[in-house]
Amino acid sequence: MKLAHIFSQHNSPNKRKAMKRIKLLLLLTIASIWASSQVIEDFEVIPMNIMISGVNDQSHIVVVPNPDPSGINISPTVGMLYRDKDGYPWCGFWSLLPSPIDVTDNKYIHVKVWKPRISDVKFKIEGGGAGNLEISPMNPQMVIGEWVELVFDFSSKTGQYPIIALMPDYMNPVGLTEDIVIYFDDIMLNNDPTPGSDPAFVIENFEIISMNIMNAGPGDDSYITVVSNPDISGINQSMTVGMLYRDMDGLPWCGFWSVLPQPIDVTDNKYMHVKVWKPRLSPVKFKLEGGSAGTLEVYSMNSQDTLYAWQDMVFDFSSLTGNYPTIVFMPDYLDPVGLSDDIIIYFDDIILNNDSMPIKARQVDFHVDMRNVPLYEGEPVYISGTFGGIHGIWDMPGSNENNRMFDPDNDSIYSISMNLFDGTYYFKFFRSNGWAGGEWPGDPNRDITITSSGYVSCIWGIFGIVNAPAIDPATKVTLFPNPFNDQIILNSTYELSRVTINSLTGQEVLRLENLPSGQTLIPTSMLKNGLYFLTSFNNSGEVTTLKIIKMQ
Repeated sequence: MKLAHIFSQHNSPNKRKAMKRIKLLLLLTIASIWASSQVIEDFEVIPMNIMISGVNDQSHIVVVPNPDPSGINISPTVGMLYRDKDGYPWCGFWSLLPSPIDVTDNKYIHVKVWKPRISDVKFKIEGGGAGNLEISPMNPQMVIGEWVELVFDFSSKTGQYPIIALMPDYMNPVGLTEDIVIYFDDIMLNNDPTPGSDPAFVIENFEIISMNIMNAGPGDDSYITVVSNPDISGINQSMTVGMLYRDMDGLPWCGFWSVLPQPIDVTDNKYMHVKVWKPRLSPVKFKLEGGSAGTLEVYSMNSQDTLYAWQDMVFDFSSLTGNYPTIVFMPDYLDPVGLSDDIIIYFDDIILNNDSMPIKARQVDFHVDMRNVPLYEGEPVYISGTFGGIHGIWDMPGSNENNRMFDPDNDSIYSISMNLFDGTYYFKFFRSNGWAGGEWPGDPNRDITITSSGYVSCIWGIFGIVNAPAIDPATKVTLFPNPFNDQIILNSTYELSRVTINSLTGQEVLRLENLPSGQTLIPTSMLKNGLYFLTSFNNSGEVTTLKIIKMQ
C-alpha cells in the first residue's frame, strides 16, 4: 500500500486559510463524487454531555419515541433524561453547539418538558462576551404528567453564546427515593416570551424520520430507537445512531418502514447507502415503495464481511426512476431467523447518491519524536488540525482528549491512530494545553494527503516528514482465528514490548509483555463472548489496535 504525502516547503496557509482550503477540497470532493446526494437520515442531534456525580450515578440521556404525543407536543421523537435519585441537584446536560446562538435580537429560549414531579428547571448560556447566565423559567412548571412549555428570559445578554445547559429537575437536596424519567423537546430561541410562539431559531427538536417497526405482534419485543454511537470508529465518527433491538422470535424481515417527509428521487441518484454495525453476518435488504416505476426490494450489492464494526452497505436502484415516498430497511434478513438470543443492530447515515462504491476509512498512525524537547513529567502532547469527526477542526489542545498522543514505551516518541477519509489534511503538534505550546508560532502548518492506510513520522519542530513508508502497520501484526474461542495465535514481524486486550468498556482483561517476533499463543478461555480490542506496542512507538471477537 502507498501512503501519499505532499508537504509544501514554502509557507503553507495559516489556520484560517487552511480551514478555507480544506473546506474547498471537501466541497470539490462532494461535488464530484457525491453530487446532489440526499441525506435521508443521519440521526444527528446536538451533543448532550450528561452532568453526573460519578461512576455510581446512572443518569443518562438518549433520544426516544415521544411517550405522550398529545397536547402541545405531538412530535414523534424527544430527548429523555434518566435521572438517578443519587445524582446532582443540577443533573442535566451541557452542549457545545455546532453554531453559537445569538441573543442580540432574540432574547427568549423555549423548552418543552414532561416531568413526573414539580421542581425547578434551569437553563444556562455560557461563553459569550456579556458573561454567563443561569436562570429559572419566567413561567414555573405547574403540572405533572403532561407537556408544558417553559420560557427563559435572557434579555440582559447580547451577542453570541456557544454553550447551553439544561437542568430540568433542579432540587437541592434532590429528595428522590427512586430514579425518575424526564422528557424534553423543542429547544428554540425567539424574541417572544409567549409559550407557543413561533421559533426564530431551532436549537434542537430531535426530529428524525418516522420508523415503524415490523414485528410479529404480541410477544415480539423488537423496537427501534436512537442512541449514542457505541463504537465511534472507522467510517462512522458520528455521535448518535439508530438502534434495532431484534427479538429472536421476530420476523425474518424485522426492521422498519418509513413514509418520508419528502419523497426521494432516484432519477439521477441510483444508489442507497446505509452504515450498519452488526453482531452476526446476515443479508441486508432495502426496499422502495410507492413510485410510478414500481416497488423494488433488493439485497445489498456488497456482502457484509465484518462483525462488531461499521460497514457501508450499498443498494442498487438503477432500474428505477422518479419519486418514491416510502423506504423499508431490513438489516438482518434470514429465514428462518436462527437466533437463540435477542440481538442489537445499529445503523446510520441513510444516504442516496450516484456512487456505487462503499465508503471506507484509512487507518493512519501519526508519530512525533519529542526526544529534543525537555517535557516536564506528565506534560501532555496533542495533535490538532482539520481531521474532523471525533478529532474536530482545529480543536484547541487540551479541549479534546481524542487528540492526545501517548508514549507507551517511554521512548519520547508520541503516537496517535486515526481513521481518516482520503483527502488533504493540515495539522501541527502541541505540548501542554492551549495554542501557545505549538511546535512554532503561526505558519506553516503541516499538510498531508491521505490515499491509503499507513503511518506518518515527524520530528518536533522540524517541518516535513521523516518517514512515511509504503507499509500498512496493520499488516505487521496479525492474528488468527478471528472470531476466536479458547486461544489466539498472534503473529508479529517485530518484537512487541506489550500486548493488551481490553473489553468494549475499556477494561483491561489481559496483558502480555516482551513478546518475541514470530508466533505467540495467547490463551483466551477465561474471556466471555463478545467484542474486544487487542493493542500491540513495539519498541519504535508503533501502536496497532485490532478488533477481536470471542465466540463459542
